Amino acid sequence: MNSTTRRRLGGALAVRATALGLTAGLALTGGSASAVPAATAERAAQAAQLSDFGYRGDVYGVKLVTDSVEALNLKDAHAQQLCTRAVGQVVERTSVASVPDNPLIHVSASTSRTETYASGNQHGVRGTNTIGDITIGGTVGPLTTPKLVIKGLQTTAEAFNTPQGYGHAESFTFASISLELLDNTLVESLPPELQQLLAPLDQVTDTVFTGTQQAAQQVFQVLSDVTEPIQIPGLGSIALGYENGRANANNAQSQASALRIDVTAGERRQLVELGTARVRMGGPAPVGVFRSGGTAMDYQALQGALRFGNVQHKALPCQGSRGRTQTYRVAAASQLVPVPVLLDGVTYQVNGDQMKAKKVAKGWSRTAISSVSIPSAQLVVSDVSSRAAMRQKTGKRVTSKISTAIGAITVGGQAVPVPAPGEVVELPNGIGEIQRQLVDTGYRGSQVIALRITLYSEAVVIDLARTAGRIYAK
Repeated sequence: MNSTTRRRLGGALAVRATALGLTAGLALTGGSASAVPAATAERAAQAAQLSDFGYRGDVYGVKLVTDSVEALNLKDAHAQQLCTRAVGQVVERTSVASVPDNPLIHVSASTSRTETYASGNQHGVRGTNTIGDITIGGTVGPLTTPKLVIKGLQTTAEAFNTPQGYGHAESFTFASISLELLDNTLVESLPPELQQLLAPLDQVTDTVFTGTQQAAQQVFQVLSDVTEPIQIPGLGSIALGYENGRANANNAQSQASALRIDVTAGERRQLVELGTARVRMGGPAPVGVFRSGGTAMDYQALQGALRFGNVQHKALPCQGSRGRTQTYRVAAASQLVPVPVLLDGVTYQVNGDQMKAKKVAKGWSRTAISSVSIPSAQLVVSDVSSRAAMRQKTGKRVTSKISTAIGAITVGGQAVPVPAPGEVVELPNGIGEIQRQLVDTGYRGSQVIALRITLYSEAVVIDLARTAGRIYAK
């Protein structure tokens, strides 16, 4: 087996014209680009009122998830508030329409908003998403399914602090809902859970049921009471996404996702999350806020037309973890098109602490994958990991330390040399190349990608074990 190892000066990557290349400088923001450039956000925060809390918000209208991997290009109206200590910060995003690659699913204009605030003795962060119209099902060519229409769906999540301590609040509402069943459907023959869902609605005809916002809480209550998604024969299923929060002496978080609709009619199965808001805050944050964490995989194909990743991304809380290591595990994840990639044994670890007396914040993040398999290339990589450590003294540049590890690489069962940090190895038969340890370092810290795999003929670039360790003063 022939393979070639070569070092790239300065860690730069000159990918062939057919390859796409994720930029090493991407901010680690849960798989999506920052709502505003980091430098712009920093300048805006300088003029804002600073608190001793760290805030974060993440709100979006539509998300498509398959086997723990997101289709990132379908995540619309994504308003993301990166970790900040500033109050009065607002991020708002809108989308005109979203059709998640399925003619049976139509989502109209969506608006997402996150904001940090201070009102009297209360500090908090609030996230809200509103979707104008959602239509699931109907008639597409020869196929006719039940039709579900929801108007004015709104999701709100809020985390706050008062002199009495931390708290949280979550809510859902909608303007109207309509479910049109197939002709000749006998309501008495429907699943009992679906009959419960229809009970708060007005029966307009034998097969059409409608309700206004007065029925909204009853409908959401039915969805929250059942243990399994409610089946809509001929269409799929509907379920409440989630609605929960927690608060303790040091932080609060709130998250709500209005609906999860699994459309099984037609040629493909599609699971879509609608109306999601997640916010959190905590303290104390006397030095700054951490923007640190990891994601197991970033995947681009077809010249950037498709983006996948965010394998249950985990981030260090903005204020840190009070010096405790937090560990999260994902047993397996996969991305099946256009080139299948299978991940086993994903582990995220984060740790951060702030010492007010010393005016120092420090911590680290680590991302690890036990095994990565790309069957079409007969490529298997074991024990991929990256780690980013950071330390900042107030007013000083963040010092960083990064490291990566790779266990073994095989193609067709035969060993391929593991590249040293910064080196590139050509894969056999000219199928592609792999590069280890791509690093982006700046004033606020570093980001590292453990391994980048480029497959030439498929025009696919796969980044594995991406970890960021950054601290921002504002």
